[in-house]
Amino acid sequence: MNANPISSLEMPDLRRTTMRRNIWCEGCGLGNMQQAISIALMRQLGRRFKVDFMQPAGLDTIKNNIAMVSGIGCTSRMAGHLDANTVHTTHGRSLAFASGLKMARPDLTVVLAAGDGDIFAIGGNHFIHAARRNLDMTLIVYDNRSYGMTGAQASPTSPMGEFGSSAPYGVFEAPFNLVDLAIGAGAGFVAQGAVTTLQEHQDQLEELIAAGLDHKGFSFINVVGTCHTGWGARNKRSEAFRYRQYLQHQVTPVERWRELPPEERAAWKPLGIIHSVDRPDLQSSPAYTDIVARGKKAAVALEEPLEDVQLAELDPMARPPRTCLRFAGSGGQGVITAGEIALSAAVLAGKNGVFTKNYGPEARGGEAYSDVTVSDGEIHFPQSDELDVLVALNQETFDKFRKDVGPSGRILVNSSAVRETYDDPRVVASPIGEILARDVRPPKRDLGINILALALVLDYLGLMSRKAIESAVMKSVGKKNPALNQKALAAGFAEAERLKAH
Repeated sequence: MNANPISSLEMPDLRRTTMRRNIWCEGCGLGNMQQAISIALMRQLGRRFKVDFMQPAGLDTIKNNIAMVSGIGCTSRMAGHLDANTVHTTHGRSLAFASGLKMARPDLTVVLAAGDGDIFAIGGNHFIHAARRNLDMTLIVYDNRSYGMTGAQASPTSPMGEFGSSAPYGVFEAPFNLVDLAIGAGAGFVAQGAVTTLQEHQDQLEELIAAGLDHKGFSFINVVGTCHTGWGARNKRSEAFRYRQYLQHQVTPVERWRELPPEERAAWKPLGIIHSVDRPDLQSSPAYTDIVARGKKAAVALEEPLEDVQLAELDPMARPPRTCLRFAGSGGQGVITAGEIALSAAVLAGKNGVFTKNYGPEARGGEAYSDVTVSDGEIHFPQSDELDVLVALNQETFDKFRKDVGPSGRILVNSSAVRETYDDPRVVASPIGEILARDVRPPKRDLGINILALALVLDYLGLMSRKAIESAVMKSVGKKNPALNQKALAAGFAEAERLKAH
């Protein structure tokens, strides 16, 4: 047992004082699990950093080195309760958020609190890959075999034959064995505890979580728990104490469980450390460190000096005007690349920009478009109620998107392909396809049409300087075929001059 003589009743409270003390139903085992997590964190991190958690400075050190992540569900409210670095994320995706956090801050102790529905249904794929990658994180799951928060629906661990709001005639699908699933996916540390009426099980849970925190790699602790007001109420176990007693008769120490004949093991839930192997965690593995070193070396070789960009002084309370452009055409015409280059040109011109893209159902021939929003000031929301500029390289995208352009907007059409403009007064027609074939002469049809159209629209509307446009183009695609891209730029600028003169 733990050698620390301080009882849990004397230990500091890790909960946020501004939060409600408890949002869970009276008698719910989540309170027991939260207490076990809090005590394990204080004891283990106190030892790791050689601080006294009973002293304010020591407790602050521990809090500052914890990152708790949760998803959605009753269990996931725990991140809001604890006074540490906490993140309340989306349903089933907490492991993805935690993985990114651990990759960025490997120094932090990353802990997750989750429910069985959250992690093993919508989050199932994230779980198996988190275990496979073996990032140094600790996942603690409260397994009440149901969706508690949303109304007692069946979860991937619901027992066959029991009833839930989504299984009014009984569950007919076999449940996951979470222990076997975790081991099979590659988790280095797998343990199982339970919330019952016995203090020895509570003490054991604290020790299991502490052992998981000490393990270097992905640790999974499954906590067999109850939901007496939801699942229990539908299965004649609506009284919290009796539900805990019910579980108490289903669990046994893992040492005793291993002595049972294989055919009898399924009737019992083993408690204790079930699986523990040492293998390098992801960020310490030779394969990972080698790839990172090679990537950094390659990045340094390709690194280019940043250009000095001068930003205008703006009133932070003012709402600066912005221009929203859409490049639209068929797949293969490079409209996505045109948007990316327009964004780069905006940055080089000292402006702010936002880029979004959309692909059609086919890689080539299907509809594709990209949107670029450009402004001298901050862009707080990337989308606009209406477009200011549409560049339509074919009839289909002109017909589809012209309604999205504001009354005072402009529509630059490739008149080589757009034959019907419905006498729209916003249309500026240019035979872009013919100019490309005559002045650029690409080896393949439409190669460079995006660069020509980009140079034409940005210069014609005066959105940014030619220098910024040319620099962005040559940095992005110019190295592959500099002569062709220079021709496309020159043709676009010349056509912009012709249109300005009319």
